[in-house]
Amino acid sequence: MAISSVVHSVVSQICIRIPQFYHRQPVLSQLISGYGLMVNITAAFLDAETKKDGWFNLEIQGGEQDVKAGIDYLKTLNIEVEIIKFTFIKGEENELNLWQFDLSEALLRQESEVELTAIESKINRAKFHVCISQNYRSYPIIAGLITYSGLTVDIVGALLETSSENDGWFDLELWGRPQQIISGLRYLKERGLQIWL
Repeated sequence: MAISSVVHSVVSQICIRIPQFYHRQPVLSQLISGYGLMVNITAAFLDAETKKDGWFNLEIQGGEQDVKAGIDYLKTLNIEVEIIKFTFIKGEENELNLWQFDLSEALLRQESEVELTAIESKINRAKFHVCISQNYRSYPIIAGLITYSGLTVDIVGALLETSSENDGWFDLELWGRPQQIISGLRYLKERGLQIWL
């Protein structure tokens, strides 16, 4: 769902190189949930079977201080960050494609899940492969998955070329309660994305 609002924000386009010892860490998940940023992955290469570094081209949007804090967070992890473009959006009416869902619906669902039994609150892990089709390249699908369902998401493999001619794919590892994992899978399926478990 596109939300039209007056915002004071920054859009930063960066390229990050993730050392192989961070391949199994939810670095981008922390960037999204810990700093309240909208992050779209515009290109990526991460091979789970190699000791080579991975890299991601990211488009980050949020408040100026939040974007700077998020970039500083990456640097504290010794992740190489190259800032490609830094654009200020001050008080303009700006239409944001906020993960293609109703934020109020997600917040209500999270509030209704507060009272959980011990079995329901158990943290589970799910691994799967998702194809990001060409028509979703400009949408922050992974950020939406994290925000919509409250999951911790680790990208353990990725291939998303800079050209928009080919589909991309991500190997994801999700951590969360069973209801959150189901909700996250539903979020992806409702967008027509192919998933292999």
